[in-house]
Amino acid sequence: MKLERFVEAAKTAALIGGQVLKENFLKVTEDSIEEKGEKDFVSYVDRESEARIREFIGREFPDHRIVGEEEGGEEGGEFVWFVDPLDGTKNYIAGFPIFGVSVALSHMGEPVAGAVYLPYFDTLYWAGRGLGAYKNGRRIRVSSTSEVKFSVIAYGFPSRARRNLEVYWRIFKEVFESVAAMRRPGAAAVDLCFVAEGIFEGLLEFELRPWDVSAGAVILEEAGGTCKLMKGDSSVDVVASNGRIQNFLEGVVGKHLPEA
Repeated sequence: MKLERFVEAAKTAALIGGQVLKENFLKVTEDSIEEKGEKDFVSYVDRESEARIREFIGREFPDHRIVGEEEGGEEGGEFVWFVDPLDGTKNYIAGFPIFGVSVALSHMGEPVAGAVYLPYFDTLYWAGRGLGAYKNGRRIRVSSTSEVKFSVIAYGFPSRARRNLEVYWRIFKEVFESVAAMRRPGAAAVDLCFVAEGIFEGLLEFELRPWDVSAGAVILEEAGGTCKLMKGDSSVDVVASNGRIQNFLEGVVGKHLPEA
């Protein structure tokens, strides 16, 4: 397995999708937005970004499978690419610049290479198992903060939550009362990268899908952090950190979500 080649492909794919996002930022109109489900939106930008990424990966690795947020795909197989063509769709539509493209390769069910590109800031994160994590070519590491009271935590839960929202309020309240601050950027892949480079000490996000977290998980772990994925019926909960406050976050989540 030539991991370096896969990392380069993930980087290129993320940049290809990101170009579509750049070209169309602040140009999406209300009549071009579709509602896939309750409070779940998609635009021509999401679809065009994914189509171009699929075309590139399919040409480079015709025997690999691709699973994308918009077109789906089969997850089983030795090599599977997970693509989120626009992580943070609502941010993008609103003109809030925290959004990105996430591309990851999974080998035998484990993410091994990934890239996340933030077009507005022209920032590219990437990592490969055993190769380290990078931001625009510079090695990144997680925060050294070990005290919960000095930690900044990102969080997120879906507006179309399957669980009773009271669970999320209780988790938020307990964490909020213990840490320095909490933030909700609204894009899981981006949030994971922010933990990886030490902006945040931790992250709690719920009811996600593999394309939301696969690339960010590789990047965070290669930056020295911890990313615990807990599978639900059809989604993934993420408890991630710099590793130093992981027990605190897992303890809070475990108390209110014992099935985790």
